[in-house]
Amino acid sequence: MDKDHLIDLISNSLDYKSKDSESSKNLIDFKNYLERLNLDQLRTMSKEFIL
Repeated sequence: MDKDHLIDLISNSLDYKSKDSESSKNLIDFKNYLERLNLDQLRTMSKEFIL
């Protein structure tokens, strides 16, 4: 999997129910954090979120 796919997979696995501006900001912040990780770190994190 490439980096973009892993970021989408991890961020989509989050259970965010609220659609208010604060939760949207948190999701964007989290995606920005994921963007800074390298591919190996993302692979490790995806295993944590998916399992």
